[in-house]
Amino acid sequence: MKSSSFRLIIAVLAILTVAAACSLPFTIAPVEPEEKIVYVEITSTPDTSTPTPLAANEPTPSMATPSIPVNMDGPWTIWQGTGAQQLEIDFLQQGFALVGNTATNNGESMLFKGTINQDGRSVAGTWESTSGTYGSFYMSLDASLTFFTGNLGGGVPLCGVRTGVTKPSTCLY
Repeated sequence: MKSSSFRLIIAVLAILTVAAACSLPFTIAPVEPEEKIVYVEITSTPDTSTPTPLAANEPTPSMATPSIPVNMDGPWTIWQGTGAQQLEIDFLQQGFALVGNTATNNGESMLFKGTINQDGRSVAGTWESTSGTYGSFYMSLDASLTFFTGNLGGGVPLCGVRTGVTKPSTCLY
């Protein structure tokens, strides 16, 4: 009986030792640098004199944000590449930022990320494909803002139209 009690005590101690070893941390956390307090001594007082009023002919400074002269949100039909592959794309515009994603005919997709020029007549940005290819793009909008001509990387044709508008005769800009 003594030998089975002894074995039981040894087994319990072994289990406790393994449990304690497993609960110990294996990494040592880096020591955070102490926060330093910097005291600043004020050596001058703010100017409390009355500001000089603007003359009547001087414009008042404005903090207004520029208006965006174009809205490209929504569905477009685009043609890209030398074979003029026709694709459907849905552009999302937030301010001057423009994003669009389209599925190509070979089962991949292309993501366009661009910035609308402040005059609202052109967009420049980058594109990337799920095949791993990427590059730049440029779009020049017509005066009616219903179609654009452009290019991918400077030499590959790219053009697009709003729903119900016919394809431009030339895609490369």
